[in-house]
Amino acid sequence: MTELTPPISRRARRQLEAQMAAPGQTPTGWPLPATPEDARLTPSAGSGKEKRKRRALIWVISSIAIVVVALLVAGGIGAKHIYDRAMDAREHLMAAMPHVAAVKTGLLAADTTASRAAADAFAVEAKEAVAATDDPVWHFAESIPLPVVENLRAVRIVAQIAESLASDVLQPASGVDLRALAPAGGAIDVAALATLSGLVDDVASGVETSTAMIDGIDRAPLIAQVEAGVSDLEAQLGELGALVAPAKQVLGVLPDALGASGPRNYLFMFQGNAEVRASGGSPGSFILLQVDQGRISIQREVASTEFPFDLPETIVPLDAETDALYSDIIARWVSNLSATPDFPTSAAIAQGWWSSMYDDQIDAVVSIDPIALGYFLKATGPLALPTGGELTSENAAPLLLNEAYFLYPTGVESNEFFSAAAMTVFGALTGGAAKPLPLAQAAIASAEEGRLKIWSADQAMAEALADTPLAGVLPVDNADESAVGVFFNDTTGSKMDYYVDAAVAVSTDQCSATAAPNWTTTVTLANNVTPELAEELPRYITGPYYTPGIIATDIIVYTPVGATITGVTVNGSVYPITAQTRHLGRDAVRINVELEPQTSATMQVAMVGAEGTTSADYGAPTVRHTPMVRPTPVSIDAPGCAVPAAEN
Repeated sequence: MTELTPPISRRARRQLEAQMAAPGQTPTGWPLPATPEDARLTPSAGSGKEKRKRRALIWVISSIAIVVVALLVAGGIGAKHIYDRAMDAREHLMAAMPHVAAVKTGLLAADTTASRAAADAFAVEAKEAVAATDDPVWHFAESIPLPVVENLRAVRIVAQIAESLASDVLQPASGVDLRALAPAGGAIDVAALATLSGLVDDVASGVETSTAMIDGIDRAPLIAQVEAGVSDLEAQLGELGALVAPAKQVLGVLPDALGASGPRNYLFMFQGNAEVRASGGSPGSFILLQVDQGRISIQREVASTEFPFDLPETIVPLDAETDALYSDIIARWVSNLSATPDFPTSAAIAQGWWSSMYDDQIDAVVSIDPIALGYFLKATGPLALPTGGELTSENAAPLLLNEAYFLYPTGVESNEFFSAAAMTVFGALTGGAAKPLPLAQAAIASAEEGRLKIWSADQAMAEALADTPLAGVLPVDNADESAVGVFFNDTTGSKMDYYVDAAVAVSTDQCSATAAPNWTTTVTLANNVTPELAEELPRYITGPYYTPGIIATDIIVYTPVGATITGVTVNGSVYPITAQTRHLGRDAVRINVELEPQTSATMQVAMVGAEGTTSADYGAPTVRHTPMVRPTPVSIDAPGCAVPAAEN
C-alpha cells in the first residue's frame, strides 16, 4: 500500500531551510516533499480566498485518506467476521447431514420415535446455520453489487433450504409409519393410508419449494467449495423428488385400489419360469382376491389344468401383429397366454380364460413368479407348508420350479402343491407376518426384475403404473431409453428351463452416430443339463415331445422403436427365421433353436435406426428381457455414451 506523506508545517520548513546550504534541499541533499503549503511561501501563492480553498482541499484529501484506511481496516475485520460465520454455518450444515440418514433408517425400520428425534436434531442444526447467516455485516456485504458476493447469498440460501427441509420435509416424513402399508389381520388400514397420503403430499410440496429456491441461485460466480455444496444439495433434492413423486401418485390411488369406494377383484396368476414364457413363465395357477374397505379375501383358486386346452378359436381376438409374430396359439392354450412381453395383452387373454368359466368382474390382473415369492418370504420368514416341510426365501425357487416335480410327478399333484404353497404365502402376507421394510424391498426388486406385473382397468391406477416396471410394457419411443428386447418361449412342452442360462450383449454406435445408428444384439442360450441327469429326470420335467435332455426354445428379439433388422445369424451362420414382423412399434424376429445337453446357441441380430435419425434421437441404450430362473447377465458396449450401461 502507498504511504501517505503528511504536509510539512511552515515552521518546520523554515527551520529546515535555515539549516540547508542550498534552498529546497534537506541536510542530506534530498528534495523536500512538495506540499500545498509551498504556495504560501512565495509571493505568487494567490489571494486569501484561494488559500481557504486549498485548506479545504487539504482537509477533504486527508479525510478521504482516513476513510479509505478506515474502510480497509473495517473490511479486514468484516471479512474475518463473515468468514467465521460462514464456517459456523458450514459446521452446522455438516452436522445436520447424518441426521438425514437417521431419519431414513428410522422410517424404514418403522421406528417413528427414532426418525422424529433425528428430524428434530436436523432442525436444530439447520436453525443454527440460518442464524449464522442472519447478520447485519453479512447482509451489508451481500448487498455489494459484485459477482463474488453471490457466494454469500448461496450459503445463506442453502442454510434456509436446510431449515425448510427440516420443517417441510423431514419432520413431516418422520411421522410416516410404513406399517400402514402392510396388511394385518387380513386387512390394510385404508384410513391410515389416507393420512399417509396427506403426509407425502406435504413432503412433496416441501421438496418443490426447496428445489425452486436452489434454482434461483446464480451458479456462474460461485467458488468451487460453494458450488460443490449447492450441487450436493441439488442432487439430494433430486433423489427426494424421485422417491416422493411416484409415492404421491401411488398413494393417491391406493385407497380406491383397496376398496375404499367399493369392492375390487384382483386376478393373480403364478408364472412358472421352469417353462419359460416371454413375460416370465407358463401360468400354473390362478387366485381371485377381493379387497373391500381394505379387507382381503380369497374368492377362488383355480389350477391352469382346469381350463380347456387347444381351443379351435382364440379365447379373445388377437391383433394382427401379435398373431403374425406369435401365432394364434398364444390365445388357444392357457399355458401360452404370457408368451408376449406386452403384459396388457397377457392380462386381456387371462381375463378371457377366466370369463369362459366365471362371471366375476376383473378389476386388475397381477402376475408373479416363484423367485419373487422367495423375495417376499424374506419379509415373512419361513412358512410351514400343509403338505409338510417349510417354504423359505432360500428354497422357494428350487422347490417350486424343480424339486416339486420329483415329489409330485403328475400335473394334478404338482398343481395342488403349487396352490397350497401360494395360499400359504398369501395367508402370511395378509395376516400381518410381513415386516414393512423387507416387504417394500421385495416388491421393488420383483418389479425391477420383471417378476411382478400389474394391469388395472382403473384409469387413475393405470396412469400411476404407466411409467413403472410394474406395467410390463416396452417403451413407446426412444426419448428416455432405446430399449432392445430379448425374450424366450419354451417349445419343448417341459419344465427344462430350470437348467437354462441366458446372456445378452449389445454393441451400438447410437451415442456417436451422425447418421442412422446401428446395433448388434448377441443372445446366448445354454443348456446345462448333463446326459446323465437327463436320464434321471421325471418325464413331467423333460416333456413328451423330445428326447430327454433336449431343450427347444423360441428366441424373440425386438429392435429399438422405429429401427429395422438387417441380418440374423445363429452360431455365425444364416439361420431359418420362424417369423419377422412389426410389433409394438418395432421390428421383431423369432427363431427356434434345439439344444442338446451341455450345448449352447448364439444368435446375433443386426439392426439399423430409422432413416434420417441420428444419435440425438436416441435415449440411453438398455435391454428388456425375460426374467429367467437365474439372473441374465447383460452387457452394453456404447462408445461415446456418457455412462456405459450394464446390468444383470
